[in-house]
Amino acid sequence: MELFVFKNLELLQEERAAEIEETREWQENISVKKLQQRGVCLLKLQVASQRTGLYGRFIVSFEPRKYEASASLPSNNFGPGDIVGLYDNQGSTSLDQLASGVVTRITQKSVTVAFDESSDQLNFDNDSSYKLLKLANDVTYKRLKNALNALSQYHAGPASNLIDVLFGASEPSSPSEIQKSQELYNSCLDDSQIEAVNFALAQKEVAIIHGPPGTGKTTTVVEIILQAVKQGLKVLCCAPSNVAVDNLVERLVQIEAKVLRLGHPARLLKSIHRHSLDAVLAHSDNTQIVMDIRKEIDQAFAKMKKAQDRGQKVHFRGEIKTLRKELRAREEAATVQILKKASVVLATNTGASDDGPLKLLPDDYFDLVVIDECAQALEASCWIPLMKAPKCILAGDHKQLPPTIISNKAAANGLSLSLMERLIQRYGERVVKMLTVQYRMNNAIMQWASRQMYGGRLVAHAMVAAHLLKDLPGVVTTEETMIPLLLIDTSGCGLLEIDEEDEQSKGNKGEVQIVAKHIQALTEAGVYPKDIAVITPYNLQVQLLRKELSSKYPELEIKSVDGFQGREKEAVVLSLVRSNRRGKTKDGLASGVEEDFDALIAATIKADGICAYLKCNGSIRTIGQHCIHCNKHYCLSHHIPEVHGCSAHAKAHARKLISREGILYAGSGSKDKTLDPVKRAHLQRKLGKKIDQLASQRSAKKESKN
Repeated sequence: MELFVFKNLELLQEERAAEIEETREWQENISVKKLQQRGVCLLKLQVASQRTGLYGRFIVSFEPRKYEASASLPSNNFGPGDIVGLYDNQGSTSLDQLASGVVTRITQKSVTVAFDESSDQLNFDNDSSYKLLKLANDVTYKRLKNALNALSQYHAGPASNLIDVLFGASEPSSPSEIQKSQELYNSCLDDSQIEAVNFALAQKEVAIIHGPPGTGKTTTVVEIILQAVKQGLKVLCCAPSNVAVDNLVERLVQIEAKVLRLGHPARLLKSIHRHSLDAVLAHSDNTQIVMDIRKEIDQAFAKMKKAQDRGQKVHFRGEIKTLRKELRAREEAATVQILKKASVVLATNTGASDDGPLKLLPDDYFDLVVIDECAQALEASCWIPLMKAPKCILAGDHKQLPPTIISNKAAANGLSLSLMERLIQRYGERVVKMLTVQYRMNNAIMQWASRQMYGGRLVAHAMVAAHLLKDLPGVVTTEETMIPLLLIDTSGCGLLEIDEEDEQSKGNKGEVQIVAKHIQALTEAGVYPKDIAVITPYNLQVQLLRKELSSKYPELEIKSVDGFQGREKEAVVLSLVRSNRRGKTKDGLASGVEEDFDALIAATIKADGICAYLKCNGSIRTIGQHCIHCNKHYCLSHHIPEVHGCSAHAKAHARKLISREGILYAGSGSKDKTLDPVKRAHLQRKLGKKIDQLASQRSAKKESKN
């Protein structure tokens, strides 16, 4: 555990540095147009509407500043819960920032942001143009760091045995006996799901529910939570994303479970707002008292500003301090009361931190922690909720996308390894139950994934195994609706990708036309556009597809692969984009395409002569500096460790030097008493001359005696 904490603190620092560096490069070196192409900036926005809502927060909707009614936002990576900076059209540095807020809703036509500033502080001009830029989230990094430090200092607490098991200091206990005849809340569970529910309830420290796509993982997790509540357990339920948490809330409230959702209201789905802490507090018995106290504070502030006498100002300041103390006590008491009424408290992994409402509960309050989509979460984030209970249930699929990490170095050194995958590697079937019946796709689509990633264990349920588009109501039988899987090979057709240097994103106009023809064929056969999704790995292709298709098919969903993950449609069209004469793919050369050896050597020699700093093409053949920490060479502008990303290693090296030799800066530490080499040589020559002189004097005396 100590080794894990030490290593992950270093890796998180590496990741944070990469995130800050990326943001700095965006703001300093990359034009706002390219930022928009990368999906992290939205330009030329105008205010569409503004109102006060979300429990006192100021809500503003922005739309593209264009005159045609069909104007759409460009393809982007914005999503509910993202922190964004608001700027006028000229500035993009931190000094130019007008305000920061949280994205509450994003559509193809508009983006809505919640600001904590009031409408008085933010005066929007309907004729002005604005832009939004995604910001790095400093709060998340601090919470992860604090969780790791708390883990390293954890001694006697509710999670002591769990920590020992999860780090291999002790083996998992034998499972307890569970009554197989227990009544299920969901009578439609299949055998593998029922087995997973019983397994999870029987385990004493940890259980993992491995749910491949379409196997009903969330359905199974909801049943486990409800059964745990029926046993009288207090459950803390978490996931790495707000969408995943909200999905669980929606499913739990259908069974009328007593749930409470923690988190900023702007990050929550509108349908579950009434279950959020802010909403419940707003309707609690103490609300009027709290509002009265706030009113008294405002009045005292107004009187203090008007007061001329120093004594009066001191009096009002003391009154405000007393009122604030009472307000905090009232709010905390109301929050504790609401928390204790809930059977299931839900939050994101980082939202369960001790700087939030959960700090008001005793350390041993929760009996069970459930983490959904665990395979997509950084392990450090999982330890925020895990230290609050003696048992955990982890659910997810480690064969799908790993946690999103910016730093390649941090990912390669282990930051991308999830807790779920690490435990499966260590304990295997002893702690895992896999769901094996999938309800989402035709057998022909499922087979390859089942063989390659799930040991051939997946079985398509009878209702989807042979299901085709032609079986949908109102859909006629055509070539496109008769087959479950269609692969279109465009090689040799001249449909090459857009070749633009310095562009990270890719596009392929030829593929756009093929997609358009296929969508036309599907809709003419009777498939509704709302039942079709077009997905692609590249933002530029998303823009091209939307430009071509959105006006004709407003209900057609066009998204990036990451943006569509976990969703379902009757028909999915995937545009892979890459097609070039070199056979180059996203991650390098396509298999079977042989690189010219001489060209490879030349490229390597060229790379060795260029500064290793990202985006710098400066030559280091004549003058360059070698970094002892990363073993790379840099130009004079980027050779300092703090500049090129080795600051952590440089600090560690300096600490070792200080502790070993007592050197803090040049000239500090114990005085070097060894002689300077030049002075030593001079004294040696002087001593030699003296010896020769004495020898000659001795010889002269000898001769005179004789």
